[in-house]
Amino acid sequence: MTLTPRERVLTAIAHQEPDRVPLALWGSWYGVTDKLYYAVLDALGWDPVPPFRPDLLHSVNYYDDRLLARLHVDVRHVDSGAVTACSRLDASGTDAFGIRWDASGLYRTASHHPLEGATLEEVLAHPLPDPDQVIQAEAIRARLKTIKAMDQEYAIVGRAVASYGFFEMAQSLRKHEQLFLDLVRQPEIVDALVARLYDFYAGLTDRFLDAAGADLDILELPGDDFAGNAGPIISPKMFDRFFKDPYRQLIARIKEQHPHIKVTYHSDGVMAAFLPRLIEIGADIFHSCEPLPAWDLGEMKALYGDRLVFMGGVDVREALQGDEARVVAEVRRRLRELGPGGGYILAPANHIQWDVPPANLFALYDAAEKWGRYPLKA
Repeated sequence: MTLTPRERVLTAIAHQEPDRVPLALWGSWYGVTDKLYYAVLDALGWDPVPPFRPDLLHSVNYYDDRLLARLHVDVRHVDSGAVTACSRLDASGTDAFGIRWDASGLYRTASHHPLEGATLEEVLAHPLPDPDQVIQAEAIRARLKTIKAMDQEYAIVGRAVASYGFFEMAQSLRKHEQLFLDLVRQPEIVDALVARLYDFYAGLTDRFLDAAGADLDILELPGDDFAGNAGPIISPKMFDRFFKDPYRQLIARIKEQHPHIKVTYHSDGVMAAFLPRLIEIGADIFHSCEPLPAWDLGEMKALYGDRLVFMGGVDVREALQGDEARVVAEVRRRLRELGPGGGYILAPANHIQWDVPPANLFALYDAAEKWGRYPLKA
């Protein structure tokens, strides 16, 4: 039996096998970077859609429903507008948080951290944006109307209301080196900063849910990278001390308002030590499942796949740089590791960069559509 895209996603999230593994693209951390998007359009002979981030201040500024349909993608996203509003720069290159950014090739690099060297009192007094001013309620409702008018019923995903979670945003405000010292030497600074960020993110989330909560199937949290290529960046005990409860409270807040919404938590890197903690804080879906030598994704699925949905897994660093046969082999490997029993949404582990050949983007999703049908034969 063929399911609708939404039915396919919800069945997988319920840890059951749908008709095929659902596919996702263009969320908060698994998008198509602009230069690749234009290369793909050239291959198709299409004109670009208007950017959903008009200032073009990020590496992913476009979202094209036509391309998602061509790639058999089962989700459609709704953006709150908060990232765009808060990223808007003044004449000095400073954003709404007081962070100054400089251009660095295709990306931006922070050159001024407003709370570097700040006292506890200054941390508590630092102005943050007003959630009521940055959530774009009319645009949210218009986007929902567009999705509902499509020719198929898609799972609706709310994009993260901020680019960075508590850990990475604290680093951006305080400066990375200083924040790491604070974790040991000035924990009261970290507590105060995370508490302020919690209030801010909670306000953003509340306003987003006011406009879209009844229609969302999934909500992406602001992402934090707690691990690198070889293991944790901070110890799991330090995660427990500073970040576990704020995330648990934020997820509980979401589910108190809309119990049907499933929450996605993102971190790059080897997250084996943190996956039980993600379950404890109430996360339903884990992205990015970055395929790295230091852990075994099949083992992670065996250990936690009955309580955590895995999303991502497709290597963008090497596999997507190869020929079509290598792309297909990558897809089939992830399906074997993460697909059995449901509980898997196939997607890139990270944003797909500009140096990936456009043909490989098509090869990736065509292979997933072909080989991801249950019972799996990948």
